Amino acid sequence: AFTVAGRIDDFAIIPANSIAAAMTALMAQNLGAHKYDRLNEGFKSGMIIEIIYGIATGLICIVFSGGLMRIFSDDASVIELGKTYLGIIGFFYIMPALTNGLQGYFRGIGDLRVTMWSSFMNIGVRVVAAAVLVWGFGFGIGSIAVASFIGWIAMFMYELPILIKTAKRHAYEK
Repeated sequence: AFTVAGRIDDFAIIPANSIAAAMTALMAQNLGAHKYDRLNEGFKSGMIIEIIYGIATGLICIVFSGGLMRIFSDDASVIELGKTYLGIIGFFYIMPALTNGLQGYFRGIGDLRVTMWSSFMNIGVRVVAAAVLVWGFGFGIGSIAVASFIGWIAMFMYELPILIKTAKRHAYEK
């Protein structure tokens, strides 16, 4: 069930990664040209697109989870477990949208340390959260979705203060 739901999850996340890649190019070009107002405007526009995409994808996964699962499996138990996973993760798709956008920003301004450490943090927190939820509390497949959300929150909380500090620095460079 997780493998099938994971395919759908991958299809849901890949466009958000592509939006972030476009943001990376936009950030880099405007930073190089010292067009900080365009850098900020591009970042805001990119984040709006990411947020709209995250909400729309989440709603699709929540509303159509059964139909999406049936694309890949006709096993009723697999479909039910996958619906549980998609029904939970769908509420959280706003977080990868936000974190992908922030990753695009930091890659674009050339601060790859932030993207590396926040990715490590996301994975580390996600693994620990999954272990606690599965082994500590005995939760099922939904715990993987919740652990992903917790990892994205950790990533976001690491990146947000750095974004604010960096944005202020670029505001002074105008």
